[in-house]
Amino acid sequence: MAEVPPDPLIGKVLNGRFTVLEPLGVGGMGKVYKALQSPLDRMVALKVLNPKYSGTKDPGFERRFFLEAAMTAKLHHPNTITVHDYGRTDDGIYFIAMEYVEGETLQARLARDVTLPWPKALHIGGQIARSLREAHKAGMIHRDLKPANVMLLQDETDSEMVKVLDFGLVKSLLPDGPLSPTDTELTQAGVLLGSPLYMAPEQARNEADARSDIYALGVLLYQTIGGKPPFTGKESIDIIVKHIREKPAQLKSVVIELPVEVNALVMKCLEKEPANRFQSMDELLEGMRVAGANAGLSGAFSDPRSMVYRTPSSQAIKVVSQSMLMTPPDLTRAERPSGAVEVPWEDTGAVAQKKNGRKIAFAAAGAAIAVVLLLGGLLVLRKEPPLPPGPAPVAIKPPPPPKIARPVEPVGEAPPPPIAFVVSSSPAGASVTRSGIVLGVTPLSFTLPPGADRSASAELTLALEGYQSITLTAQGTGPEVVVKQTLAKLKRPTVKKNSHPPGYKDDPYQ
Repeated sequence: MAEVPPDPLIGKVLNGRFTVLEPLGVGGMGKVYKALQSPLDRMVALKVLNPKYSGTKDPGFERRFFLEAAMTAKLHHPNTITVHDYGRTDDGIYFIAMEYVEGETLQARLARDVTLPWPKALHIGGQIARSLREAHKAGMIHRDLKPANVMLLQDETDSEMVKVLDFGLVKSLLPDGPLSPTDTELTQAGVLLGSPLYMAPEQARNEADARSDIYALGVLLYQTIGGKPPFTGKESIDIIVKHIREKPAQLKSVVIELPVEVNALVMKCLEKEPANRFQSMDELLEGMRVAGANAGLSGAFSDPRSMVYRTPSSQAIKVVSQSMLMTPPDLTRAERPSGAVEVPWEDTGAVAQKKNGRKIAFAAAGAAIAVVLLLGGLLVLRKEPPLPPGPAPVAIKPPPPPKIARPVEPVGEAPPPPIAFVVSSSPAGASVTRSGIVLGVTPLSFTLPPGADRSASAELTLALEGYQSITLTAQGTGPEVVVKQTLAKLKRPTVKKNSHPPGYKDDPYQ
């Protein structure tokens, strides 16, 4: 067995400040090391990008790296990993120094426990949503939310605190001027497109906004509660096709005892059309609060910044008012109803007798009572014959409203839906060009409107360094046209040894 060569960065000091101590992990963009920052003596997680992501291979990379790193460093939410520093060394190493935390990722937790109770899943999901809310309001989307990018920590109250990682891979939503054909994504391997298991349908077309993160969070909640993501497959392209085409099974069919409110919350996040999902993290957080309250966990997911004060109902106000006005003065304080307020008995206008036997009378009230009694007696003594019954009232029905004839609108046939073209290659990473425009790299998908015959076609050119380029025509009636192409390696020309042109002689004098 061959020995693994030592890591050349271990022990190296980057930019005179960061001493690399040991590796912590490896990802698609590079490695993460534990490092000591001088002169602060602060432990940091140092992310060193893979050398293949350099300005020589992608001229726009360095500009985008520094722009997005500067924006990411402005995020300060408690549930977001803090970026301390970033830069480029003299020998061309790009790095990001982040907050060093000790805990375990949600991926490691699910690998051990498989599932979590839905209240804990919503508790974790709510913290993720608050982290992403700050990023979205700053004009950034994450696009790679997955359990491996969610760190779980224990805080002072023994409650798990979430830290969302890898904001260094965000895509900016802020306008940055026109892009050149080579100035597309950070990588040609599709890292920024997201992970297929958690990818929103529109991300496969390289169209993403804040609602794409809501879809990914819905997939994460589905897996955390149900034990697996809604879609799985052997190949990445198969999973992407399912995200675009198939409807996920109801989470309640996987977890029977799940409250219907929580099931509806997760399934709304997983809507295919972004317009049918929650439109912002604020909406999603309110949905979590309502679902938790309806399921019997009132206040468990409240956010102090989104709490609404609720006034007492009119019936409650009425009961309190009656208790305030009907408290007799001869009750002791212990006998009075809870919350009753003392009102001077004289203010009620009634006649009362105090315990000392002294009587207080109000002349006006007494005179009024006497007049009422006198008139009542006269009415009783006076006997008059009853009046003859009058004719019974006749109910007059109002005329019916006039009927308004409404024009009947012709019902036309709904336009056919667009046809999705799903393109993959072996090996992956081939650029796909249509009509002179680079659509991206495989695997990818795009849509075209159908023609009069309900079909669509596209002439595509697949190119990959070291392989023969191929141009093909994909056509079909949908709803999807799947294109799988195996690329052939370029054959290097062979030069025969001792081969000479005709008429060649070693000794021209012979």
